[in-house]
Amino acid sequence: MRILETKSRMKSTSLREVQRQTNRDYRNAIEELRRDPERGFQRLEEIGAVHEVPWNERAAVVAQTWENASGVHMDCTRTVLMVCATHDEIAKVTSAVRDARKRVGKLGNARQLAQDVPLRWTAAQKSDWRNFRPGHVIGFHRAVKGIERNATAEVVRADSRGVVVRVAKGEERTLTRKQARSFEVFERRSIEVAAGDQLLFTANRRLPGFHATNGEIVTVDHFDDYGRVYLGDGRVVPQDYTHLAHGYAVTAHRSQGKSVDEVIVSADGMSRELFYVAASRGRERVTIVTSDADALRESVGRTAARPSATELARKALLRMDRGIRRGFAAACDLVRHARRPQPEPGVERAVRQVVPERQRHEHGIGR
Repeated sequence: MRILETKSRMKSTSLREVQRQTNRDYRNAIEELRRDPERGFQRLEEIGAVHEVPWNERAAVVAQTWENASGVHMDCTRTVLMVCATHDEIAKVTSAVRDARKRVGKLGNARQLAQDVPLRWTAAQKSDWRNFRPGHVIGFHRAVKGIERNATAEVVRADSRGVVVRVAKGEERTLTRKQARSFEVFERRSIEVAAGDQLLFTANRRLPGFHATNGEIVTVDHFDDYGRVYLGDGRVVPQDYTHLAHGYAVTAHRSQGKSVDEVIVSADGMSRELFYVAASRGRERVTIVTSDADALRESVGRTAARPSATELARKALLRMDRGIRRGFAAACDLVRHARRPQPEPGVERAVRQVVPERQRHEHGIGR
């Protein structure tokens, strides 16, 4: 997209005025962050949005900030989102938030649900049968022979012919390398879910009576006697829908497109693009919790935009051109040096006799 905007003759339209933020100081800081990340980060510090805390206390501080912002002690419809730099930090923050909610009675009875965690294998990894283990779950985003789209299957074994999986009806199918781009590989885990929990859907699903959108955050209302999950909006989560996680904290990538009343960002490092996305999700307020404000400020000044092939080629040509110019200049110097007249042997002997050796060295004579 960047190449199309800057190098092609296509006409493009861009938004130049921030509309989401209703707080003027917050809006001005986000506008400055878009233009100049370093000055934008300084504006965030000036409005008191940046808080530096010890790293071992950060998860607890973030959880407390979420608790204060969302009104966990009272019935409140205020929306708050936490954005973390890593999945490890998401796990720590989520654990701290759920512990706080349990203490004040905001979480009810809990159940253990099946959760499929993506392993994010490449096509090459999915084509290597040695990577598969019995119990791995295969999710099909494209139909293959004998298996429908959105179906799941469990790995039974892997041999030289391919991966043998068991589908819902108990039948076994063999996957080939040609089908590697039709599925993703997951690890089946268990997740504790309680009434009142926030959940994040991690895969699309379109079924009669149930629609789920990847990245959607929902609230659990209750469970029925069969263990089915009823959501606050009335939907019932099918028991075979296992693409879910706790929805209190997300990565900056996941936060794109979301708007909340307040956003809490927890990070020691984040690229320019991701930090702008994370910090601009709020309408009224942003809180940034970090253990190293200087490191975060420095990372925000770096872009994560990958150069295109044409940009890399242009840089290579510039380096080649500079090398040719330096080589040509060096060759010219050598030619000039070769043409410079050398003193006759008799003159050099006379100089050595008249001028003392120490002065000859000082003035570079006879070297």
